[in-house]
Amino acid sequence: MVQAVSEFQGLLAALGAEQAAQLTRLLARTDRLNRTELLAFITDAYPEAITPFLTAATVLTAQWYDEQPTSSTYTAAPAELDPAAQLAVSGRWAMLQTAPLDALTGSAARALFNASRETVLTNVIAEAGARWARHASANACSFCRLMATRGAVYTSQASATTVTGRGANLEISDRHAIAAGQMSRDEALQRRSVYRSQRLAAKAGKTVGDSRIGAQRGTRSPGQRYHDRCHCIAVMVRPGDTYQPPAYVERWEQDYLDAVNATRAAGQTKGKYVAIDLTAIIRHMDQAQR
Repeated sequence: MVQAVSEFQGLLAALGAEQAAQLTRLLARTDRLNRTELLAFITDAYPEAITPFLTAATVLTAQWYDEQPTSSTYTAAPAELDPAAQLAVSGRWAMLQTAPLDALTGSAARALFNASRETVLTNVIAEAGARWARHASANACSFCRLMATRGAVYTSQASATTVTGRGANLEISDRHAIAAGQMSRDEALQRRSVYRSQRLAAKAGKTVGDSRIGAQRGTRSPGQRYHDRCHCIAVMVRPGDTYQPPAYVERWEQDYLDAVNATRAAGQTKGKYVAIDLTAIIRHMDQAQR
């Protein structure tokens, strides 16, 4: 079982709080600068201020990765950081907002958590048989709650051969079966990860038992989208280990199923299938949370 998930998430949040305090002190020195001088200052000062925190996030994440139970001998390495020039773009953008400090600390928090997430993803790609899952806090927004119900659905095999490394998806029937205790999440994902129908396998040029993992459209899947101040983390599931979502995710699963049923009742269908509308699903989950 993956160890110390919430504790590690809290450690990143504490690191982010220190980073925000550093940026607050940094902007306190800019009150007499005009816009041109401010943008020039932040171009150099912002990357310099947050790089030590981003580096710490990658190192801590690699250490956490290595502490997880596994049958593998793989050793994790910190991910590479975004170039200073790219960080500077975010800094200049923040200075042009109506609340520059809020925008700057929010962007920096995203960069810090992304540094941790990228460290997990990079090592999952490199370690054969590894997977990752999205872990959200109990008070997460509806989008993050929805993404966290997916379980450990991203694999190193897919990541090495596709844009985003997306693996098997849980179907509505799988979610009902899991909720009823008829199968575990890992069992459901395993069933969906291979072709079990001769007709569908033949249609894809495959045979029964072949992997269903394929290319993902776009550059990022919904599960890899994060907003400013999002504290979701990527949790590695190393070979020989399993992932059990927090108990509160079971409630989110039910909220998701209820939202799908409401979507179906509203007529958002295509033939006999529900046309999943993420916006509608999230709206229904928002209402359920109130």
